[in-house]
Amino acid sequence: MDPEHYINTARLQKDHWWYEARRIIFADIIKGLKLPADAKILEAGCGPGANLEMLQKFGQVSGFDPDEFAANHATQVSGLDIKQGDLPDNCPFGGPFDLVGSFDVVEHIDDDVGSVKALADVTKDGGHLLFSVPAYQWMWSHHDEINHHKRRYTVPRLKKVLEGAGLEVVKISYINMWLFPLAVTVRFLKKLLGKDNESDVKLPSPFVNKTLKNIFASERAFLKTSGMPFGLSVVALCKKREAA
Repeated sequence: MDPEHYINTARLQKDHWWYEARRIIFADIIKGLKLPADAKILEAGCGPGANLEMLQKFGQVSGFDPDEFAANHATQVSGLDIKQGDLPDNCPFGGPFDLVGSFDVVEHIDDDVGSVKALADVTKDGGHLLFSVPAYQWMWSHHDEINHHKRRYTVPRLKKVLEGAGLEVVKISYINMWLFPLAVTVRFLKKLLGKDNESDVKLPSPFVNKTLKNIFASERAFLKTSGMPFGLSVVALCKKREAA
């Protein structure tokens, strides 16, 4: 990603509604896994550390990111020794991990299947992997370009990648459904008005920020049942099959 984007993320990641709501949703999914008390957890592509504090509630956390600023900032905010590394060829940890999380990462990488395979290699047999990615190629915008995205996904497209890497897909769903119509409207209005070069990630007023967080986070209840038919992101919980 552009260095400026990492800096902006570091500034917003603690308080912005999108990051807060995702952490609530991810934590709710992880709670359902019943990990051991001393679970070993890896976040691959942890950025400036938005999710590390949340993950530390579930076990011993390691993390890495390809960007030096992001890895250093993540170390500062988490107190962990975050390393530099990238996928698919330079994962700095050997595992095995009980849980591997990779949140909005594989869309940055040319070889998404190979990257998922690399993460499966450091996951224990029977362990879990949790992924999120942005949804729908037709939602492509300047935001994707400054983030150096290679693609956006649908549920079937991500499922094909995960199964192609040899994983069992336990649960896969769109998320951020309630705010989807608003986001689509804003995205296309920006294009019509020639303002598509503006960042999508800005901190709104405290009232709006809290309202959006609560709306988005409420979707965790749907993930316990049937999931959601559309949304701005795709989330997938996978399991590494036991060795034969």
